[in-house]
Amino acid sequence: MKNISVKIEIQKNSKIKYEYNRKTKEIEVDRILRGDFVYPCNYGFVPEALDWDGDELDVLVYSDEVFQPGTKLNARLVGAMKMIDDGETDTKLIAVHADDYRLDHIQKLEDLPMEFLNSVKTFFSTYKNWKRPNITQISGFEGLEYAISEYNECVELMDKYGAMDKKEFIAKMKLEHPEKYTF
Repeated sequence: MKNISVKIEIQKNSKIKYEYNRKTKEIEVDRILRGDFVYPCNYGFVPEALDWDGDELDVLVYSDEVFQPGTKLNARLVGAMKMIDDGETDTKLIAVHADDYRLDHIQKLEDLPMEFLNSVKTFFSTYKNWKRPNITQISGFEGLEYAISEYNECVELMDKYGAMDKKEFIAKMKLEHPEKYTF
């Protein structure tokens, strides 16, 4: 079991796409989702972990509750969703609110309702299709061991490169770790 601190960026059922700005340390409105799309769960990030897309590592938080943007909460990792977004690795850790006794029975990915996993897979594989069909690709779900490894790797990236400009970081990583990017 691994608990992590998550800052909520987007609340469950929201049409508003917020984005955390590391320079200003503020959560800003990025855009309004098109059509009937709403976020299927609370969507947050790990402030001390940098993913390969140059943003903080994303976390999908399973809960019946709706958490406001900017809320910090304790989350229990259960797995991850492997995703490529516009050619960049953009893993989504999957967690549950660790301080909700109603979720104590969820300790691994397989304990989550299949409807939830299907809804996040469908949402993230289609919500950007207005830009270009198949701009996002989901290659599946992984368990806790993978999620912990991804978390640790991204904490190291933040320690080494967190102060670097996003475009500079991506350019450097594409040269040093081309396996994390598709062309």
